[in-house]
Amino acid sequence: IIRLAGADPDELSLRAARLLGEADHIFHGAGVPAAILDRARADAVRHVADGPPDDPPEGLTVWIAAA
Repeated sequence: IIRLAGADPDELSLRAARLLGEADHIFHGAGVPAAILDRARADAVRHVADGPPDDPPEGLTVWIAAA
């Protein structure tokens, strides 16, 4: 789970930036800024959702929660 403190991708922690760069699937709410999602791996599958998945897909899955 990545909890955003703001909309500026430069404010991501090193851990959050690393997770975004390694994630296979990214679940996020509609309010997560595109600038944050742009930091994700280009081939990561992005899913707009109301919360983290109950049954996550195979691979590294990340949930991004907006502040």
